[in-house]
Amino acid sequence: MALGLTILCTLALLALARFQRRRAKALTRGAAVAFCRCSLRWLSQPYEVRTSPCVVFAPHQDDETLGCGGLIARKRNEGLPVHIVFLTDGSASHPGHPALSPADISIMRHQEALAALAVLGVESGAIHFLNVADGTLNTLSPAQEGGLVARLAALLRAIGPGEIFLPCNPDGSTEHDAAFEFICAALQRSGLRPDIWQYPVWSWWNPMLLIERMIFTHGRCRQPTEDFRPIKTRALGHYRTQIEPTAPWSEPALPPELVRIFNSDNEFFFRFIPPPAGGDAADAPVI
Repeated sequence: MALGLTILCTLALLALARFQRRRAKALTRGAAVAFCRCSLRWLSQPYEVRTSPCVVFAPHQDDETLGCGGLIARKRNEGLPVHIVFLTDGSASHPGHPALSPADISIMRHQEALAALAVLGVESGAIHFLNVADGTLNTLSPAQEGGLVARLAALLRAIGPGEIFLPCNPDGSTEHDAAFEFICAALQRSGLRPDIWQYPVWSWWNPMLLIERMIFTHGRCRQPTEDFRPIKTRALGHYRTQIEPTAPWSEPALPPELVRIFNSDNEFFFRFIPPPAGGDAADAPVI
């Protein structure tokens, strides 16, 4: 009896300690996010819309809406051409799910993306799915890397964008970082020199990455979302596999705290200047 009570008390204390650690971590992250948002609002310039075609690259279905939903809605509201390129099939977001296979998840996320982008105003012909297996971007063979870069370069040449948006590097995700490298390689192969803007997604979950970017990047802009927040919220609501629990699981794929971060008054972007041909990233000017 005494032993059983001791075990129960020990488990309760361990659960309480874990809860307190999680709460403290969440409070610390929340304070850091608020600091970053306030600082970026002060350090950034308003985004100036360009009329040339724009391409938003997303490693997964939902990255484009989380990071650029307000920007996409604004551009489409003004009748400007916006293309969305999804690199992976999104199939690895629910590993080990007892009811949904990776193929099921891929089909669902494909449909969710089409619905979300319809809300944002993107035409179906401007949505491109490259369908690389999710979870493999950072482990592709040299042949697979070459094939993906060639497909990206051909797509860029066909669209001829004046600016592109892609995830930050680093962004706290190996797939996002790999996507960045492939897109930059494709740009070099295409011969195009569009303006390049990085958008944070998982960086908000690890605010130190944002703080480093604020320090070392001088080209920062902000897109106010107040006029387009309802549209962005509706679009994000279509990504049910990501923001809602999938039975029998009780937790969603994306932490609700992360999703709430994107329901804010501004989206932020960081300018990137690629290195000259044959140069190192360190040789590239940072503006």
